[in-house]
Amino acid sequence: MTALFLALAPVFLAILTGWGARLSKVVPESAWPGVNRLAYMILAPVFMFTEIVRADLSFEDVSFAIAGVASFIAMGIIGFALLPVARNGPTFASAHQGAIRWNTFVILAAALAAFGPEGSALVALLMGPGIPVVNVMTVAVHSRWGEGQNPSLRGVARSLITNPLLVACVLGLAINLSGVELPQSAMDLMLIIGRGALGVTLMCVGAGLDLKAISARPVLMAVAVAVKLLVAPLVFIGIGLAFGLSGMHLAVLAICGAAPSPPAAYILTREMGGDPRFMAGHITATTLLSAIAIPVAIWLAGVVG
Repeated sequence: MTALFLALAPVFLAILTGWGARLSKVVPESAWPGVNRLAYMILAPVFMFTEIVRADLSFEDVSFAIAGVASFIAMGIIGFALLPVARNGPTFASAHQGAIRWNTFVILAAALAAFGPEGSALVALLMGPGIPVVNVMTVAVHSRWGEGQNPSLRGVARSLITNPLLVACVLGLAINLSGVELPQSAMDLMLIIGRGALGVTLMCVGAGLDLKAISARPVLMAVAVAVKLLVAPLVFIGIGLAFGLSGMHLAVLAICGAAPSPPAAYILTREMGGDPRFMAGHITATTLLSAIAIPVAIWLAGVVG
């Protein structure tokens, strides 16, 4: 367990570095939106694309992806248990989103630190089907319980097909399965760009932390965080075992279950009539506590798998 904490420590220290850079104004407040956009639109998609293209996919990798999607759907169902605790639609929509949205940047870095390129490639592989499934569920719940929302099916579809992370994962998988070899110069270029992805994205996560927002709806916050960081890893591990996963595959699935909520969840809940303050607190709390939840989830997966 100590070795796991040490391996993952740089991931969370990078997050704290971003938080410190924002508080100290080493990076001006006005600069963070541009840094976030660079990471989201270019650095992260290039990194994910190259990881999937280079991955040596196996039958167990496919089972891993199916188990991951099934786990997200299961958490989407379990998330409705938060409705009576939330007691109002907009806050429930945000709490439900917190139960199923995953910060892919944090878990990519965690999987890479714990298992090397094979681990991060598995996370990237799951992002292909996982991103649309999670987004459809969160948008559907916000459209029903969010304040003044009624998004069209066309609008939801447009947001998915233009998502740079989803496009990168799908294209990478298509090229991997087709057997096409990209020119070495092109791969070298993408590897250079991709090297900056995790450090920048993790610092952006840290820059977005809002400690004061954790106090919003404290009882619901405690329950929602427990669902995300305690219940979800158990669900992911249980479904992984049902699909016959073990070793690294089960452990990476556990990491996905213990992932904190992403900053993108705040944007969606703000635009679709949720509870932005609650969402900001949930993102902050799960990000900080995932420093404990992720290594524990990996350890548990090793014990049962």
